Amino acid sequence: MYKKVEPWGVNVPFIYLSIFYWVFGVISLFTHQVYDQHPYFMMIGAYSLFFGMMQRLFFPAKKYFPLQVAVLVFTAIPIHYSQVVASFFLSIEEIVALKDVIGYGSRFPVNLMVLSSPPLSIIAWTTYPDFNVLIVPLLMYVLGINIGVFRATMGTRVIMGIKQIPIMALVLMVAFFPYLFMIVGVLYSLALINSKVKFNLSALTTLFSVGLIPLFSFHHEIHAFTLGVMSPLFFSCITFSLAREKYDRVFLMSLLSALSFLLRFLFLLPSGIPWLMALMTFLLTIGSRLGPKNVKG
Repeated sequence: MYKKVEPWGVNVPFIYLSIFYWVFGVISLFTHQVYDQHPYFMMIGAYSLFFGMMQRLFFPAKKYFPLQVAVLVFTAIPIHYSQVVASFFLSIEEIVALKDVIGYGSRFPVNLMVLSSPPLSIIAWTTYPDFNVLIVPLLMYVLGINIGVFRATMGTRVIMGIKQIPIMALVLMVAFFPYLFMIVGVLYSLALINSKVKFNLSALTTLFSVGLIPLFSFHHEIHAFTLGVMSPLFFSCITFSLAREKYDRVFLMSLLSALSFLLRFLFLLPSGIPWLMALMTFLLTIGSRLGPKNVKG
């Protein structure tokens, strides 16, 4: 029984893997031989962060160590079929973990958006290089997981279970009609905001970016997603999870990341600098949670 509940820092190696691929993705912009691989490397980095935090939050137990290692290894291999396999192992891990939780008699709110993201990842990676499809599982996860963060920081509505289906349907439609991404953030924000919302600068800036940046995304959906939605929401939920006492720094990260997208219309290559600054701020914020002691659990 002890092994079933003993956690470890499964997210830590995935965060390092994410950093590696994002750095390599940035370098590839200046290397002719691998220039066309830039979006693929950046996407592996994003999925590494997603897979690592998914496991850390929902099934961090050492009991699942073989599956966790399998997910890590196959995520790291830069062949898109390998990411299909990694997604498959993550989905198996999710099923096993949910079966265990139910067997323990535990009850929890069902976040369909988060729970659907691993199996959706299997489908998405089989469509590579269709990046409009590949953003769907990521979008499903970051929107779903931040429902709890916005609730804790601003007192927004809690949308769980079947109440998530309208948003889920809209996110799924983005794969077929990318221009619908323009309204996802606005409708998501409106669904969460109520008359009792408390002021929290970091959370509000993040939600504002999620609602605003997609409105400028026409024919730029992928970068609008990664810079204006995914990055701020990752910064938000991971900082809240690992370094909650420093959550006020998310304001700067979200602002810089959104600015990076807006600057693309003026200065393409220099526009990446604000995002790199946001990433560095993020890593400095959670850096103390990425050491050997944190891996041990």
